[in-house]
Amino acid sequence: MTVCTEHAQKWGKSIGIICIGVLCSNQDVSAQEPQTRTIAAANSTCTTIKKAAEIFAQRHGISFSYICKSSGRLAKGIKGGMITPDYFISANEMWMKELTKNGHIKAEVVKELWGNELVLAHPRNHPLNITTWEDIATDKIAQLLIGDPGTAPFGRYSKQALQSVGLWNKVKSKISTRKHITLLSNDLANAGAATAGMLFSTNLTEDLQTVLHVPSVWHDPIRYYGAPTADNGHDKVMTSFVSYLKSPEAQDVFSKAGFKILP
Repeated sequence: MTVCTEHAQKWGKSIGIICIGVLCSNQDVSAQEPQTRTIAAANSTCTTIKKAAEIFAQRHGISFSYICKSSGRLAKGIKGGMITPDYFISANEMWMKELTKNGHIKAEVVKELWGNELVLAHPRNHPLNITTWEDIATDKIAQLLIGDPGTAPFGRYSKQALQSVGLWNKVKSKISTRKHITLLSNDLANAGAATAGMLFSTNLTEDLQTVLHVPSVWHDPIRYYGAPTADNGHDKVMTSFVSYLKSPEAQDVFSKAGFKILP
């Protein structure tokens, strides 16, 4: 029994040495891995911000992870501590101000980034005989998809547009909301006849076709706002990233995706 105990002790020490070696090895590997920053991005920018950010990441030896949801859901997640990104992109000013008001983002570091356009579209496989906005209040449209005005800026802009020309109450019973723009785009592409949707032009797919453009005077200016979160204001990498997003190189990526480049 004594012999077995001694062997067990020796074996245990050997295991301990091996385990310590493994731990040390893992620490060395992780120390060499690129540091990861997290971007919380308005869903409408998700595809394009990934393209632009990856250029920056490769150049600076870091990596990015992404949380793409509606601006309102992201802002609520940041405010409630459920998500802790390094950088936030909102598709309107309201949700950015919500975070500056509560100290999660410093107002002086917020940058106006790009613009966009709102359109009315239909599934390419189910064309609509629509020539004027008044037509959406007729039986030519059975269902109108828009974003959730409470959390999705493109839904808020859509509601503003319809209200401004007296169409909201006429079409309210036909409206079905979606929590983010990618979901709406996918659902609209697979919708049946007599269905239309209001979304940003940048999120149109080959399965969708524009029917009408929404005049910009019908709603608040569509603007995207970006800023590092308050805890990352002194992060040199994020400071460089903020400058990069306003650079000609990054602006070109967004311009090619259909976003409006601001003066």
